Amino acid sequence: MITTEVRVDQEAAVVQAVSVTRQAARELGLAPLLAERAAVAASELASNIAKHTHGGALLVQPGPAGGLELLAVDQGPGMEDVARCLTDGYSSAGTLGSGLGAVRRLATTFGIFSHPRHGTAIFARFHDDPVPARVGTLRLPALGQETSGDAFVLTETAGATVALVVDGLGRGADAAPASRSAAASFLSDPERPLPLAMAAIHDALRHSRGAVAALVRLPRGAAQAEFCGVGSVGAAILYGDSPPTMLTPQPGTLGLRIPPLRLQTMPLPAGATVVVHSDGIAQSWLRTAGDWMFTQPPPLLVGLLARDHRRLRDDATVVALRERGT
Repeated sequence: MITTEVRVDQEAAVVQAVSVTRQAARELGLAPLLAERAAVAASELASNIAKHTHGGALLVQPGPAGGLELLAVDQGPGMEDVARCLTDGYSSAGTLGSGLGAVRRLATTFGIFSHPRHGTAIFARFHDDPVPARVGTLRLPALGQETSGDAFVLTETAGATVALVVDGLGRGADAAPASRSAAASFLSDPERPLPLAMAAIHDALRHSRGAVAALVRLPRGAAQAEFCGVGSVGAAILYGDSPPTMLTPQPGTLGLRIPPLRLQTMPLPAGATVVVHSDGIAQSWLRTAGDWMFTQPPPLLVGLLARDHRRLRDDATVVALRERGT
């Protein structure tokens, strides 16, 4: 299931947001009560965008650990006092003012960022159990497409968390078979060293249109990140006020031609976040995004990247992982 984007620029979009959320809840097999809570939250989040901003979006998708996730993003006036806005009874639009406070209560996991100069991002997850906000994901198709040519895999092995982001050449349905084959190849043995896993993907794609991909492993108990990438994918480590550390993929196209593969190992301080994305997110985001974005929890970070740095004519996939030490 891909991420579904509902553009919210008028009150009528609220109905669509609720409908999309209900459909996603059915597809994901949410229990009826949890599905209804998600639908109410979708209505509140979309209404908030319609009433208080000049437009934004509600992103509806599977949660990274199951369940359903809502991401609401806008570039509106933001909130001067987030805590006050989460208090029942507060409203700046003459309404009952129960919206954001209600969403926080309805959600299993909730997070918010808002600033008068940087707009607002909110995530709400609906799951049987609370899930720590250490992982953020999204997979958006190109504008006008119903299928994404990207894929990602996020898995826990015996000793690490491993993520794959793969971008089939082209976009949409034409690119999707290569991405699916790459994911299947990786999942056949996710314990392999990353260069061997990438070489196996290359072999699996020899009769396809090809793909580019990035693999990241975060070994448990080791303050480091392992990376292996080929082609036009992006990856970086974000840590507090420190300059981002870029992870550099090697040139090439999986299935067609690749250089000898190498493993990069980088320090990963406690609380650092690793971001991996396809080229549907502009590579320039590390230079143009403000420091305020780098410190956001992974679910908010991926939403803000999609809001501010997405290339609409391409599929866009992002996986953000925060080191377990926090």
